[in-house]
Amino acid sequence: MRPLRAMLSALAMYTWLPVTKHDWQDRDFPDGLVALSWVGALLGVFVGFLGWGIAWAADSRFLGAALALAITAWLTGAMHLDGLADVADGLGSRKPAEQARAIMKQSDIGPMGVVSLVSVLLIELGAITAIPAATWPLILALGMIAGRVTPLAGAVTRPGAAPVPGSLSALVNGKIQPYQLWLARAVVLLAAGAVSWALLGWRGLLSCTAAILIAWLLAALWQRHLLRRLGRLNGDCFGSLIELTQASVWLVLAVVWKGIGLG
Repeated sequence: MRPLRAMLSALAMYTWLPVTKHDWQDRDFPDGLVALSWVGALLGVFVGFLGWGIAWAADSRFLGAALALAITAWLTGAMHLDGLADVADGLGSRKPAEQARAIMKQSDIGPMGVVSLVSVLLIELGAITAIPAATWPLILALGMIAGRVTPLAGAVTRPGAAPVPGSLSALVNGKIQPYQLWLARAVVLLAAGAVSWALLGWRGLLSCTAAILIAWLLAALWQRHLLRRLGRLNGDCFGSLIELTQASVWLVLAVVWKGIGLG
């Protein structure tokens, strides 16, 4: 029953889907964060098939990829993109940590946020378009599931300023154990490897696994920089980790796709 409740918690917190909200308990927030990666997998498969269908019907990968990203933003309330923009504004201000965090809380988006948002979306769009549309259900799912594992690392207790009481980071901080993070990573790698091998062969297995590992390494470096620069992680930081990780997965795959004989 707890895994089902965790999935419902993740859907209720991180999507706009009409999920009936239960009476929240403290455990629902870390459980929902653990289940978030599998929400990403389902979302990636759904928008991947949708984008593939549009690309086939309109004979346009660009249109199909653009629609897939737009539907993803709508279903998630663009919350991860908003976090990316807020982090860019905070870091771009070059203010001390406390003032940078205050800038991140403002409702408007500054020039650094806009440029970062547009840049990441263009990279994602270009990367997806460079990959055959028939593989999008797999490729989009890989990027989204890999990206949504990264907040778990930020929820493991670590040195830094205490989170703001009542915030998502405060509700999950220290409640994710290291074994849960490593177990989630292992399950994602095993599932991604098995499916990519079945659909794309051993070249697909190696390339998809390498793309995820590279993206996680970049996410770890980004998280370290955020902690050093901002003093602590918050929900906006989690959003930036998700977006940058999934963009990295798709970018790596787009770069190596033809070179390893997949297309």
